Amino acid sequence: MKKLKFPKIHPFAQFCLALGIFAASLIASRDPEIADWEIAAFEYMYTLPSVLLPLFFVITQTGSIYVLFLLFVLYIFKQNYHVVIRLLMTGTLAYLLSGVAKDLWGRARPAEYLVDIVNLDYIVRGPGFPSGHTALATALALTIGHYLPRKYHWVIVVWILGVGLSRMYLGIHFPLDIVGGFAIGWASYALFRNVRLYDVRFSKKQKNPK
Repeated sequence: MKKLKFPKIHPFAQFCLALGIFAASLIASRDPEIADWEIAAFEYMYTLPSVLLPLFFVITQTGSIYVLFLLFVLYIFKQNYHVVIRLLMTGTLAYLLSGVAKDLWGRARPAEYLVDIVNLDYIVRGPGFPSGHTALATALALTIGHYLPRKYHWVIVVWILGVGLSRMYLGIHFPLDIVGGFAIGWASYALFRNVRLYDVRFSKKQKNPK
């Protein structure tokens, strides 16, 4: 079996691609009428068996601000400050940008467009576009993936897709909301991808050898 390999794309190119995807999803979501393909994709996920609710509810929490805090504590405990700083930079930016985007361009959620749709997540705030959970999950997954061995890179894809699909299953977002959130998370990661971080403790030891 061939190993999963991701194409190497320069961070600036990634940032531009992410902005392009966000712009495209934004323009497409401005139509006052929800496209048939969006409704079909949403309804497919939303009508999956109710036995999957606990699973999707847990998955969707991996795109919450609480997971950012848990990862922050975990890597502080492990004294891996490079990861801590990158998580804070990318996660905070994705969280803030998705909030600003909601205020500026947000559209109504599925329950406001379609009949018999119930929000199954206990915390739902603001408009639907873009998905804040998907934005944060993407930023965190790509940041963690930067430090993972290549053989575990599939976790990145599963994490991001899982959160995006869970938001539709829970009746919270249409597909374009997910795409917009993914673009914000990707752009946030790419923006800080080449920021150089130095271990202060290592630098001091080098300057003051015993």
